[in-house]
Amino acid sequence: MIRTVIKINILMLSALAWSGLSSAAEQNANSTHCNISETNAAGLNGDLSVDIHALHNFMDTAARILKEEKFVELDCLADHARSGKERLPGGLWKIHALYQGLRQPVPYPVHATQEDWTHLLQRLHRWVKARPESITARVALALACLDYAHDARGSGYANTVSESGWKLFEERTAEARRILKEAWRLPSKCPEWYVAMQMVSVNQGWSVTEARALFEEANKFEPEYYTYARDLAYYLLPKWSGDAGDTEKFLQEVADRIGADKGDILYFQVAAANYVICGCDGNPELSWDRIKRGFEASEKHYGVSMQNLNRIAYLACYFGERDPIYADKILTRIGDQWDVETWERKEDFDKIRQWASAVAPIAAQVRVIEATAAANEQTPEGARYKAVFEKTYRELLQQCARSDGDSVTQWEGKFNTLTNLGAKGTVEEIQIQSMGPVVTCLGKKLYSFKQENTTPFPPPPQALYWIELHLDWADFASAPAK
Repeated sequence: MIRTVIKINILMLSALAWSGLSSAAEQNANSTHCNISETNAAGLNGDLSVDIHALHNFMDTAARILKEEKFVELDCLADHARSGKERLPGGLWKIHALYQGLRQPVPYPVHATQEDWTHLLQRLHRWVKARPESITARVALALACLDYAHDARGSGYANTVSESGWKLFEERTAEARRILKEAWRLPSKCPEWYVAMQMVSVNQGWSVTEARALFEEANKFEPEYYTYARDLAYYLLPKWSGDAGDTEKFLQEVADRIGADKGDILYFQVAAANYVICGCDGNPELSWDRIKRGFEASEKHYGVSMQNLNRIAYLACYFGERDPIYADKILTRIGDQWDVETWERKEDFDKIRQWASAVAPIAAQVRVIEATAAANEQTPEGARYKAVFEKTYRELLQQCARSDGDSVTQWEGKFNTLTNLGAKGTVEEIQIQSMGPVVTCLGKKLYSFKQENTTPFPPPPQALYWIELHLDWADFASAPAK
């Protein structure tokens, strides 16, 4: 889509200069320069800021041009995207999106047959033969071989892969590595070459030291190509080759190395990858505040992307303690532009949107209470009172843990509590951000004090006094049951 702009804000011009973001007009100019047909140009120039399907249309168009075997046009498009470091709205590297269309035999989520793979690989081989100096052709072929390797392996656990499946996986990975070594000798270099080699390193089980050395080489070649950090952050997860905390330390280090907005953008882009944070067990403990800062910096410098909006909304709904207020705000902006790769089904997207809409007002009230509690404990008398209150509160919780110690072992991690006290120390309101029999027991105790108008706690500095506690189940798990 080409937009005629009547007035151009000077600040927006400087932002585009900072980012290297290509406008729709510039993209269309490249398409014209590369002799792309009108139909294909339309597919390449969709507006990712308003259309969630625009990125898939871009990739599908690249696949169609390959199927038409217009190798000269593909090389032209790739050369422009690479040399200009062009970005699509939201900051996605255009060259990366182009390869995404060239490496898969059929569009997502269709499952490819053996015939589909054969046709794709044959076309890529013909491209390499027709244009032997094309770095794009060889890197695309290597990426396709790596995806073909994963097709042989399947998506199950390692013990579900057959012996022949592992053999094909290893052979196809070795072929990809051979192609990449050939491509390295070409005069032209490509940032995606390192992405493919990182995939080789994962498939072949390189040591963490070797994988880190490859990342540093890639990062030196193109420091802002965030896919490099995504892939190593994934490889450093404990379920693969790292130890607990390795992914977190690595991401903070590389983001801090870049610093400022660009460092935060890198942090967001790594967290936004669905293979780094999946909303399931084993997610790294990243900083939600920095993820949000990175998303907002990305919008400031690279513009709006419906894909980024869907990813940050997903993280707000499923990552860490969850943030329904932020999720509701972003989901409102998304409207009906939901992403199938993020949410899988529209029913799931609609359910989470309903949840955020219902919970956000309540969460907003809780934030006000938390801010009030935080202000209370900043005063000298507030700090002293909290220490006395917390001692009694922990004793009550410990009593419940002793009565049902087995259930405590089912819970782990930290949780918060909010308590509102009357002028004499009576319990007026409680909120406990956890669940289970021990929490039920504690709630009953606290509410019984309120009903009986007893004062388990001393009078607070003022009436209707909020106190927030940050507790850890590990402190209570050792309580012996009666």
